[in-house]
Amino acid sequence: MPKPKSKKTSNIGPTVSLPKGATALTIAGSDPSGGAGLQADLKTFQQFQVYGMSVVTLLTVQNTQSVEQVLTLEPSFVRQQLRAVLSDIPPRAIKLGALGNAEIVQAVAEELNSVKVPIVIDPVMVSKHGHALLDDQAVESYRKLLLPKAYLLTPNRLEAEKLTGMSIRSFPDVQLALHRLQEMGCQNVLLKYGRVDQEYRVYLTGGDGIAGMSLPFQTTNRTHGSGCVLAACITALLALGQTDLETIVYYSVQEVTTGVAAGESLGKGISPVETRLIRGPF
Repeated sequence: MPKPKSKKTSNIGPTVSLPKGATALTIAGSDPSGGAGLQADLKTFQQFQVYGMSVVTLLTVQNTQSVEQVLTLEPSFVRQQLRAVLSDIPPRAIKLGALGNAEIVQAVAEELNSVKVPIVIDPVMVSKHGHALLDDQAVESYRKLLLPKAYLLTPNRLEAEKLTGMSIRSFPDVQLALHRLQEMGCQNVLLKYGRVDQEYRVYLTGGDGIAGMSLPFQTTNRTHGSGCVLAACITALLALGQTDLETIVYYSVQEVTTGVAAGESLGKGISPVETRLIRGPF
């Protein structure tokens, strides 16, 4: 009679201790190419060992080359998604991305009225390809209904100009824009100013004035979804219980810079940020 085979044991990989209760929700649009929107958010959450959930606000037909079509969902359906998640798996932090129109902005704002966790708002208005992802009617709703809920608002310079109604071309402009956004109700604002000479600059304001941060500017085409990924990194760190916002932002900017500077270029157009290179502070 043949001898029974001995059972093999697997020693593949280290034992991982997951952060208990680390959950985050993204409320955003879908990018089927995976470079931006809720797909980029969920991949980023995963890199931080944060359990990610998503509420879909709009669908896009896009890839690295262009956005061909945008379909916003019914506000009532967005509400139902939000209620389903919030009633079952409460997130420790929430990120808002592309919302599409004033009706969805209102629906999301109303459903978040009783939520007490940090909310990071990335006011996605235009795609990297120049396609509008938020109609003009929604901007005023955004100001009145969502900005007062923002623990952190993360606009780029063009989005900040649209929200404040002013041109931002100098540091005094930055100071005034940050002041106006805080007057609208934002607790903290991270203004992604962009390139100045050979540096990439951001400005963070909160209770202790303005903190300027700069990193070497990366000449690369791997920038698709960079705003989504940055806000998702910050959201993930908040979900992990981190509280020093300046440290959180600086760490997140560094990680996104890594994802922009290195990795594999994908697609024929603006390549996605390489989220696989982003790591949580473990």
